[in-house]
Amino acid sequence: MASARILIVEDEILVAREIESHLHKMGYEVVSIAVTSNTVIQQVTESMPDLVLMDINLQGSQDGIKLAGEISDRFQIPVIYITAYADDSTLERAKLTNPFGYVLKPFTPQDLRVAIELALFRQQTGKQELSITPTDILSTDGVSGLPPTKLKIILGYIQENLNQELSLETLATQVGMKSDYFARLFKLSTGKSVHQYIIQQRVERARHLLRASSLTIADIALECGFANPSHLALHFKRIVGVAPKQFRHF
Repeated sequence: MASARILIVEDEILVAREIESHLHKMGYEVVSIAVTSNTVIQQVTESMPDLVLMDINLQGSQDGIKLAGEISDRFQIPVIYITAYADDSTLERAKLTNPFGYVLKPFTPQDLRVAIELALFRQQTGKQELSITPTDILSTDGVSGLPPTKLKIILGYIQENLNQELSLETLATQVGMKSDYFARLFKLSTGKSVHQYIIQQRVERARHLLRASSLTIADIALECGFANPSHLALHFKRIVGVAPKQFRHF
């Protein structure tokens, strides 16, 4: 998976640039470098990387372990820790976030390559195991995901409110569940995290509107729930393969 897109979270810019250089040589794309914990979640939301390389000791209000836990819960994106910390307390906290790797500084390019390839392989294998469609789940007893009635409710609610803010907490409330439990069952039901599913559905609506309406791309972005045309273009190109303007004129 040499075309994987990777976010680097590292507050030592020289170390971050070194990691970036290694990744480029390996054929990976670096989507961004976050040097403070306060910007990480926003950067993950905007770029939706395939993998996050996470330092633990960061500038800002959160450390890397707390961020990794949030990224795992909200986005189901794999995280590899790259850190100089290997004490028992740090390791115990890190294990609770189910990381896909733990690379100690100083590291070699080969250490980095092996950790990344194993993490991406593990993530891809997991996606294949969870490649269940909503239709499949609706025909089961619901044990392996959301109960069929709750899944119908939530998928319908998402479709009706794509142009609104759809937080995990809001969706979980619709079916009377705690957000973390709801997120796990939703992924079992659809094969995607809540965020990934919503983005996919917004892009699908944008595809339809680009072909079936004369709305401007800016209006389509708002109608589909994207923050702005650039946000639409980023995800549209990632999923469809071309920019919205090009798609409209095909």
